[in-house]
Amino acid sequence: MRIAIPLASGRLAAHFGHCEEFALVDADGGSSGQLTIRTVTAPPHQPGFLPRWLHEQGVSTVIAGG
Repeated sequence: MRIAIPLASGRLAAHFGHCEEFALVDADGGSSGQLTIRTVTAPPHQPGFLPRWLHEQGVSTVIAGG
C-alpha cells in the first residue's frame, strides 16, 4: 500500500492543494511492518489535478490535515 502525506516545511500541510511536497510511504502489508518513505515535489497547483497525479504515483490512501 502506498500512502501520501502532504507536507509543508517537513510537516503535515494544513492545505492539501498547496503543499510543497508529499511523503510517499510504502507499507509492505506483511508482519514485518516495514515502511519505505520518500519525498517528492508536488506538482504546481491546478484544480482537480492532484488526485489523478497521486493515483499515477501508485497512491491508494491520503492522510491530510485539511
